[in-house]
Amino acid sequence: MKMSIKYFTPLVALLLAVSLNSCKQETKDKLKDAEEAVVEETKQAAEKVGEAAESAGDAVKEAAGDVADAVEDGIEKVRVKFEAGTSSKTVESSITGRETVDYLLNVKKGQPMNISMATQNTSAYFNIMEPGEQNEAIYNGSINGNQFEGTAAKSGDYTIRVYMMRSAARRGEKADYRLEMIVGN
Repeated sequence: MKMSIKYFTPLVALLLAVSLNSCKQETKDKLKDAEEAVVEETKQAAEKVGEAAESAGDAVKEAAGDVADAVEDGIEKVRVKFEAGTSSKTVESSITGRETVDYLLNVKKGQPMNISMATQNTSAYFNIMEPGEQNEAIYNGSINGNQFEGTAAKSGDYTIRVYMMRSAARRGEKADYRLEMIVGN
């Protein structure tokens, strides 16, 4: 049985078309599978990045807490006690570089306070924090000068923090000071 070329050519063309269509479908299926695999891998990678970011955030918070504790621990704390029958105390001391001293002064709500500091170093100051405060000052000596007069708004330990400005502290400067603390009745 001989097939004439006129029948053979359309048959070959039909077979090629079916084959090409089949290849196109296989390619489409492979592309869809690859796309789904990429989407899944991207989701997994995003989850890992999110977990890593959360872990890094936790590590940063922990490190910040450690730094705050280290700074807090590096501050010398001195309890101020008045001699019997007196309501004032004068301290003569010095700080060098990054040294900081917290004087803890127990005051009752409504009592007048007068705090002053004399020093030859123009970079040495004091701040005052209310009871329970670690860093938020109600009085900032570097802005307002080294003389405070006011009335205690709360009862408890007020912190008088003597420190050196950062630029002088970095240079390791020394500041001799005389801190006078007066609490009225």
